[in-house]
Amino acid sequence: MSLTDLIENRIKRRTGMLAGGLMTLTLGIGSWLALSERGDISFYQVSIEDVVSYDSAWQRVSANFALDHHSDNPRVQRWISWYQDHPEMFADYAKQAAPWMHYVSREVEKRGLPGELALLPFVESGYNPLARSPKGPTGIWQLASATADDLGLRNTLGYAARQDVKASTTAALDYLELLQRQWYHGDWESTLAAYNAGPGRVNLARVESGTNSFWETRLPQETRNYVPKLLALATIVSDPERYGIELPHVDDAPSVVEINLDHSLDVASAAKLAGVAPAEIRRLNPAYVGNWVDNSLLIPSEAEQRFKEQLAILRSGDRQLEYVVAQGDTLSVISHHSGIPVEQIQHDNKLKGKPLKTGQTLLLAGA
Repeated sequence: MSLTDLIENRIKRRTGMLAGGLMTLTLGIGSWLALSERGDISFYQVSIEDVVSYDSAWQRVSANFALDHHSDNPRVQRWISWYQDHPEMFADYAKQAAPWMHYVSREVEKRGLPGELALLPFVESGYNPLARSPKGPTGIWQLASATADDLGLRNTLGYAARQDVKASTTAALDYLELLQRQWYHGDWESTLAAYNAGPGRVNLARVESGTNSFWETRLPQETRNYVPKLLALATIVSDPERYGIELPHVDDAPSVVEINLDHSLDVASAAKLAGVAPAEIRRLNPAYVGNWVDNSLLIPSEAEQRFKEQLAILRSGDRQLEYVVAQGDTLSVISHHSGIPVEQIQHDNKLKGKPLKTGQTLLLAGA
């Protein structure tokens, strides 16, 4: 049995199935997602495998549109008018989406999914990895904590998995595919409704309404607005001039490079090696919520060569890293992240018998 089958069976057991394939109603069930069986492909590698290039990320997204936008439907027209009344939203969208939109749209394209799904993070979060709903969902795909746990997104010390664009995108797209395969079979309007409200609620509403049509199903108001809002956005993106909207430019090219790390780096040192501000490192690595970046690091593409050169010098032992002690740091924590034994840190900084102080600068040789 494949991993996907195991996860699907787990979903069925936890939610229950009624005769006829109806999932029992479980309010607040959130999104359930099969873990991906795809290999781990780097953020950068995915982005440079393009066969077709476009002038902007918006063009790539719209080139893969596949849904009926129902632009004449009053519920969609209402949201088209709303976007027209709030054109500043598109500038905000473009600013937030710039590091991520190319990657997400390529992932959607690779799977042969409707291009409209690459716009879903706009509806969910404005493409902000740090977005957090008052109800708890987090990240560009607004995954709930329990949902993230079921789909294998695990938090660790200093790492918030739902804020990891790569990991959460894999999870969200896997889940949308699972909904299609398990219940909705080509009905993307109901699939999107289930992503928002949960399949239990949507399936029960279909039975109670006596129809499988999203437009005629009696659903919560939030979900009734959710699908038209996405379709309205896709309608405008497909022909912005017609609706008097100027889409700010977003490059259809990777703006970031993924660097694999053999040891952790603190944010300030990573920024110094890359020649960028610490705030830029934090912006491009939103999943790291502490003072350290582990395993992989995203940096601006133009900083790649400098970073690798400086990192090689550091790793050779010809250069020492200056680390500023943060609140809550201990020698064991610093040793764990840097890979330098506690004894060496103590020796190099003459710390024997002395406590660490917040704001103190340590030299980490060959970190």
